[in-house]
Amino acid sequence: MLARELMTEEVLTVHPDHGFNRVEIMAELKHVRHVPVINEESELVGIVSIRDLLGHLSNAAASHFAPICEVMSKELVTAAPDADIKEVARLMREKQVGCVPIVDSGKLVGLISERDFLALIEKL
Repeated sequence: MLARELMTEEVLTVHPDHGFNRVEIMAELKHVRHVPVINEESELVGIVSIRDLLGHLSNAAASHFAPICEVMSKELVTAAPDADIKEVARLMREKQVGCVPIVDSGKLVGLISERDFLALIEKL
């Protein structure tokens, strides 16, 4: 099975200049744990996890209005749409990440998370 067959295509995204508070509220309302950060050309520039948000909040001097580019992870683990899902699972396990953005020519086209793998297992 290929990444394009498992990935979630409708992904909540934010822009680097969106405020921390806005991203926190959006993630909570949509019940997501990972929010890709894209620029104006839909290119993936970062990702924000619940862990990143909580880490930011643990800093007493942290601002709820800080731009998300100050909080996001910039070291990205990505895969292509034609990647085998076994490779995606291996990446997630080795890199200890909860999701892998699926990128085609630098542009975000989807996301595979632990939730997607659990849904696949339920279908078996």
